[in-house]
Amino acid sequence: MSAQNDEAGRLIAAVRRQLLRHLDGAWLDASYACGAAGQLLALAALDPAEATDAGLSSAWVEERVMRLLAQLPRYPQGLFQGAQGLLFAALELDLRYQLGVAEEAAADADELLLDQLRAEPDPAQHFDVISGLAGLLVYAAYREGQGSRLPLVAACVERLQSCASIQACEADGADGAEEELFWFTPPAWIRGFPMGDAHPTGCTDLGLAHGQAGVLAALAFGLARGRSGRATARRLLEGALRHLRRHESKQGPWHFGAAAEAPGPTRCAWCYGDLGTAAALQLAAAALDRPELEAWSQRLLRSLAHRPVLGLGFVDAWLCHGSLGSAWLLHQLAPDQWSQVHRFEQFHPLAGETGLLAQFLAQPDAANLSLLEGYAGLALVLEERRRGALALPWCLPFLAGRRALRVQRQPAPVP
Repeated sequence: MSAQNDEAGRLIAAVRRQLLRHLDGAWLDASYACGAAGQLLALAALDPAEATDAGLSSAWVEERVMRLLAQLPRYPQGLFQGAQGLLFAALELDLRYQLGVAEEAAADADELLLDQLRAEPDPAQHFDVISGLAGLLVYAAYREGQGSRLPLVAACVERLQSCASIQACEADGADGAEEELFWFTPPAWIRGFPMGDAHPTGCTDLGLAHGQAGVLAALAFGLARGRSGRATARRLLEGALRHLRRHESKQGPWHFGAAAEAPGPTRCAWCYGDLGTAAALQLAAAALDRPELEAWSQRLLRSLAHRPVLGLGFVDAWLCHGSLGSAWLLHQLAPDQWSQVHRFEQFHPLAGETGLLAQFLAQPDAANLSLLEGYAGLALVLEERRRGALALPWCLPFLAGRRALRVQRQPAPVP
């Protein structure tokens, strides 16, 4: 373990140096998922020092937070790829370094978001976590938890309700019918992507990143951390759970495919499949205080041990759908499953001539430094493995089960 920690430490230090260089230059992307917002959060979370010369200076961080805020008009509304991801990073950095520069800009942006949510619905607006309404709901609950008086959660929930598909289903253990709720992905949104090739007429995406599990997780987070819209959020969450339950497969060591229209095995990942769905169910269990949902989540996680290695679908190490990202998420959801976490970690080793450390050191300038699918996210999960929770809640948008609910930030002053 000591040698593994040494390799991890070398890679983290190398990524940190590269992030510093990158953030001193021009920013082609400022988003949370792939750009400067996520990279700044990563760099601050990896900061090895508390108020020492080795750490980031408040002046350096403040300058880059101001650069982030100046980028807001260029970005659409969205969490992973839009303005709310920039705001989340700016607000957390502002609080961590006691800058006092982000709240006014965030309050103005929140007013604009509320106006747009209350306007005539845009038929082209996505519902997902990455760039759509579910991600906006996560940000809205985060802001209400900070003390915002704007009913952002209610506005997001109402918009999700307006674009939901509803169908009757038999009530469990009683006469009559209940509602199932789901959100359909039209073909225009996925044309040219693998999901679009598989479903040319559209589909009911089941994943956490772009589908039902993501909406379910966002509703649970909104119910647990938000102040407004609670009754509607609960009703939508219950309906989404009924729909998800109907599409669970009992035919093998996998439970949820990529889409309801084509059940079948899919990768083990945050973005799709049983691992991400288990995170959503754990959040729902906490929000609704229903232990049976936690038991369902743990059943999905235990079944991962029965998949063959190639059936896990790991092609990289990243947070979104990679081996080390999946090991990190599994540890958040089931800290007792160390053997399975270790199994995932062995898929892309750090050491060796073809290991992750050697790959990064060979071409650091060409390395992908994104948080979602690159070395910034990898460095974060490695550092958490070494020293436990980090100073910043960098992973809140990932909705990693109960981990998303552990962060209690100090309420921001309300203008």
